[in-house]
Formats: sequence, C-alpha cells, structure tokens
Amino acid sequence: MPKKKHKESASEQSERFKREVQKLIDAGELSPTEADSALDVLVRKSLSPN
Repeated sequence: MPKKKHKESASEQSERFKREVQKLIDAGELSPTEADSALDVLVRKSLSPN
C-alpha cells in the first residue's frame, strides 16, 4: 500500500527548497555564480540562429 504523501503549501515547499539549496551552497556543491553563467550560455545558444 503506498504511503500518504505529505501535502505542503506552496510557501512550505518554497522554504524547504531554499533550505536545501543553501545546504548545497554551504557544502560547496553549488555555485550561484557558475549556475548563472551556465544559464546565460544556454539562453544565448537558444536565441542564436542556427
């Protein structure tokens, strides 16, 4: 029998996500600067004509 899923409000889910992201940043596993640069490259590639 499947477990009941805990229903979170949107604000609870957002706070949980922010806490997890901060854990990754603190552990050195996520760099906001590198992530921003990678996103910029992807956006530029998607906008350029082929």
